[in-house]
Amino acid sequence: MDGTRKIALLISGSNFERQKNIIGAVHRALTSMGSYILYVFTNYGVFYDGMSYSHGEAGIYSLLEHEKFDGCIIEGNVGSGELTCLLAEKMRQLGTPVITVNIEAEGVPFLSMNSYTACCQMVDHLVDVHHCTKINLVLTHPEDAISKQALQAYCDVLAKRGLPLEEKRVIYRNVSIQNGRNLYRDYEEVGADDAEAFICVHDVMDIGLCLELQERGIRIPEDIKLCSLNYSTNSIAFRPSITGADRMDDEVGRRACVLLLDMMDGKEIERENYYTGGIHFGESCGCTSAEVQDSGEKYQQLILAKVEAGNQVSSMMKFNNALEEVDSLDQLGENIREMLLGIGCSGFYCCLSRDDLKFILNQEKDTKTADSKPYDDVMVALTGQSERTGKINNVAFSVEQLLPAGVRFGDTVIFLPIHYQDRDYGYMVFLNDFFPVELYNYRICHESIGSSLENLHRQLVLRSSIKELDELHMQDQLTGLKNRFALARFRENYTKKGDFTLVVMDMDGLKGINDNFGHLAGNHALNMIANVLKSVSEPEDLVIRYGGDEFVMLSYNTEEKHWNDLKIQINKKLEQKVRRQKLPYTLSVSFGYVICRKEAPVTLEECMERADQLMYEDKRMKRASR
Repeated sequence: MDGTRKIALLISGSNFERQKNIIGAVHRALTSMGSYILYVFTNYGVFYDGMSYSHGEAGIYSLLEHEKFDGCIIEGNVGSGELTCLLAEKMRQLGTPVITVNIEAEGVPFLSMNSYTACCQMVDHLVDVHHCTKINLVLTHPEDAISKQALQAYCDVLAKRGLPLEEKRVIYRNVSIQNGRNLYRDYEEVGADDAEAFICVHDVMDIGLCLELQERGIRIPEDIKLCSLNYSTNSIAFRPSITGADRMDDEVGRRACVLLLDMMDGKEIERENYYTGGIHFGESCGCTSAEVQDSGEKYQQLILAKVEAGNQVSSMMKFNNALEEVDSLDQLGENIREMLLGIGCSGFYCCLSRDDLKFILNQEKDTKTADSKPYDDVMVALTGQSERTGKINNVAFSVEQLLPAGVRFGDTVIFLPIHYQDRDYGYMVFLNDFFPVELYNYRICHESIGSSLENLHRQLVLRSSIKELDELHMQDQLTGLKNRFALARFRENYTKKGDFTLVVMDMDGLKGINDNFGHLAGNHALNMIANVLKSVSEPEDLVIRYGGDEFVMLSYNTEEKHWNDLKIQINKKLEQKVRRQKLPYTLSVSFGYVICRKEAPVTLEECMERADQLMYEDKRMKRASR
């Protein structure tokens, strides 16, 4: 490991395809430049309003506080500016060189696509080549850096061309296929459905719009031209292929690594670094290009990838019910392992916070809250599988290790959080396998694991409550011994075995103590007897307050000497207690026992009657001697 650098890659956003591509690009770039290990931390939460994520700052990033990294690349997406800035500041506080990609963070060098230039080229192309004068612009969020650049470029080109800037043609929408489908209706409501072209910041919006236009019988590109500032292979699945600015993931990954390594070596780099994605003027804009001609092969690859992803979903769904119905952590761990092995994962671990394990197992009071620190200093690998460790279960390890197998040069380690209802339980980690589970599919797995942990906790709390009620039901409230209900519950444990001893004991003189010194004194005397019985009984003995001043004991011990000695020992201990406490009365028990053998089976009631007779015989002998 000497000389091997640790690089963290943080990816936020909802574009799973780009996440997979950028990881591969960074990995290839790093390994070609030296000895590196790549740690990937990703938040798959989809943002709601362009800024807020489904689980805020994403608890998995707290793992960064436990490991010292040599450098960090933070790849932002069109809605994650706030999250990117928070993470960049955290890395700066830890003294780690950091560069952000696509999103500008204060005080941190950044590498960004020149959206302004790309948007200018698109508007110029639409005006010059296709003579469009009515161009609608779809942005994601007013504070998003790419949307800001696109709006500025749009305004500048229209002004330079002497074309009117109509506010109704610029709208902001969250990124989704459905919102893309609703775009044309939204523009109809404001009277801007006469557009000759659309430019969308995100290609998902263009895809949705493309589907809606084709359903309405509006031809592309004859009637309307479609362009996107974010072009990915997602677009290849649609005809005509959508014009866009190619994000050039390989080039972005390489440049980000070069800049970061320069920073790590102490070199000064410019605050702003841009790369310009190549503009792809494809069929949706009425153009042709080499990429369009090659799109058939890419389309086939995409379809095969989607089929494989579908197979993964089908395999995962087989395990969903099993995950939801688990009643122990061991069973949950085994089900997770079977599911991941079933879809081809070879190196993975499901790691939970030790505090959360206690919370789930109900070993402590329920104090774990959403405000608690997401991860404590020790993690537990609930289940795992790799070539290095083989199958593992419940292996504890320091969180500074991040996973229970040592990392090596060239490794890529991918972390995804296990999160459910504002609680971070831990994380899944994949070792040296570029997303064996498609990220989007992993959400299905993640939801099942998270909800299973929550269900398991509820089950165990309920079981604990039932057990506690059951214990109270079978406990004598005065002495703490078991009561008649316990005798009915556990008697067969002794009678079925065949050989057992039944003892009946009766306190001597309780009425005199109550009459002369009060019922509180009588209760105290009964408690002293109970404490002595607890102290002399064996762990498997069942000691019961049968009622009033009568006690019963069931035992597997069938040696007569033991019971004869125990009778003497009990009364001797009671005598010592009375003497030490200087009580104004004597305290003893009368004792009768019956040893039952399987070769001469009798009922418990018959044993009880015989032991009771022996106990009264013992009592009569005491009175006669006095």
